[in-house]
Amino acid sequence: MTTHRQMLVLVGLAGGLTGALPASRLKPPPTPVVEAVPPVVPALAPTRLAPPGPTAPRPFTLPLARSATLSNGISVHVVESHDVPLVSVRMAFRGAGLTDPVGKEGLAGVSAALMNQGAGSLDAEAWDKELRRLGTLMGVAADAEDVAAELSALKRNLPASLDRLRDLVLTPRFEKQEWELLASRWRDSVISRRSDPSSTANWVLDKVVYGEAYKGRKLDEASLDRISTRDMRGWRTRVLVPGSCAIFIGGDVTLEEVQPLLEARFGSWKAKAPAKSPVVSQPVAPSASMLTLVDDPGAAQSVIVGTGYVGRPADADYFPLVVANYSMGGQFMSRVNLNLREDKGYTYGARTTVGYDLAGTQFQTSAPVVADKTVPALVELVKELRGPLEDRPVTELEVQNAQGGLLMARPLKFEDPGFLLGQLERMWSFGLPEDWVATYEAKVRAVDASAASGAWKAAIHADTLHYVIVGDLASIEPGLREQAAAWGWTVEVRDVDGKVVAPLVQP
Repeated sequence: MTTHRQMLVLVGLAGGLTGALPASRLKPPPTPVVEAVPPVVPALAPTRLAPPGPTAPRPFTLPLARSATLSNGISVHVVESHDVPLVSVRMAFRGAGLTDPVGKEGLAGVSAALMNQGAGSLDAEAWDKELRRLGTLMGVAADAEDVAAELSALKRNLPASLDRLRDLVLTPRFEKQEWELLASRWRDSVISRRSDPSSTANWVLDKVVYGEAYKGRKLDEASLDRISTRDMRGWRTRVLVPGSCAIFIGGDVTLEEVQPLLEARFGSWKAKAPAKSPVVSQPVAPSASMLTLVDDPGAAQSVIVGTGYVGRPADADYFPLVVANYSMGGQFMSRVNLNLREDKGYTYGARTTVGYDLAGTQFQTSAPVVADKTVPALVELVKELRGPLEDRPVTELEVQNAQGGLLMARPLKFEDPGFLLGQLERMWSFGLPEDWVATYEAKVRAVDASAASGAWKAAIHADTLHYVIVGDLASIEPGLREQAAAWGWTVEVRDVDGKVVAPLVQP
C-alpha cells in the first residue's frame, strides 16, 4: 500500500522535480522535553484528614415576657417575635383531671375534646368552616394537671380569632350527638391501647405507682358509660374560671396591642372561686424494687419500663441530675443505649429520663427488647443504673457531651414563640422559680463530673424502683422470677388494665 508521504514523492518526481528533499526535512521533529512540575497541594488539604472542631458558642439573648393583669385578675404574659405576622395564644387553667369525680375518671379529657365540636352559635360543621375562613388553628386539651385552650392566627385576624376563643371557653355547645360520636372513638382508643405493649406498660406503671390517685386515675369503658354532657357542662363551670386562669401570648404583637383585646373579651368574666384540687403527694419508693409482670402471649419482644421519684425540681441537685441522666441514658451515645443496643443488640433503643410533675422530680427508664433476651437485658440495664454507685463515675468528657447536647441547639427552640410560652406555662403550673428559664443554661454549665456523679448516687437507686415488664410470660416469667429473687425484689402479675392477677411474692 502506498502511503501519503510516498504518494507526494511520486507526484513530485513525475512533475520533473530536480534533486531530493534534504534529510533534515525527512526526520520526525524532536520530542520536546517537559520538566516535571510537582503537584500543587491546597494549603487546607491536611486539615481535611480530621473532623472540624466545634465553633465557639454565640451569645444568645433570651426573649423576655412582659406581664399585665386583666380587671378580673387573669394574668397575661406576652413574648414578642415580629419575624412573621403570626400570633399564638394559650389560655391555661389549673386543675383538669385532678378534679374528676370518682367513677367518672377522664371527664376533663373528654370534656375538653368535645369543646372542639362547636361553640356559641356555631355547630361542629360551622365551627370548622369559620376557623378555615380565618386561617386559624384552635383547640382545647386537658391532662392530669391543667387545661389549655390554644390558637394560632394571622395578626390581622387576631381580633376575630379571639372572639372565637371566647366562645370556645365560655359557651361550648356540648351537643349529645357529637358526644356519641366522640365517645365511640374514645372507646376504640381505650380498647386499642390494650394491644399496644408500650402503652400498656406505662398504663400499668401509673396504676402501680399512683394507685387511684393522680396519674393512676384512668379513663376506661365504665367511666365513659357514666359521663354525660351534663357532667361536662358542670366540669366547665367548676374548672374553667378566671381564678385558675393565665394567658400566654407570643408572636407579632405587643402587650399594649393585645391587652385591650383581651380585656374586651374576658375582663368582665366573673365566676365562682376555682375548685380546690387534691394535694398530690410524692409516691414512696419501695424498700426493694417491685417487678410487675403483664402477659402479652406470643409477643416477639418485651417492654421494660421503670420509675421512681427523686426529690423536687427546685432542689440544688436537680440540674446535676439532669446532666448525669443525659450521659447515662438521655441520648443515643449514652451508656444504657450503647450497652443494650450497640454492644448486646437487645433493643433498637434504651433510654432514661429525668423530668418533673406535680409529685416532684421523676426518673424513668424504658427499653423494648427482644423476648428471649428479656432477663439479660434487665440485668444489663440495672448494671448501668448502678454504675456510678460502684466503680464507674460520670466522667468530665461525658459531662461536656451532655452539656453540648442540652444547650447547643437550645436557642433554636426559641425561634418558635410557642416554646417559650410552654416553658412559662409549666413554670406557672408547677410553681417553679421565676428565673427557671433564664438561669437554665448557667445551671447546666455549672455542673462538673463530681456534681453529676454525686447527684446520681444520691438519687438513682436501681433496687428501689418500680418496674413493669410486658411480654410473653410463658417464656420470660420463670427467668425473671429467679433473677428478682436473687436481687431481693418482689414480684406480682397484673392484667393489661393494671388489676392484680397474682399477688406480690416476697423474695
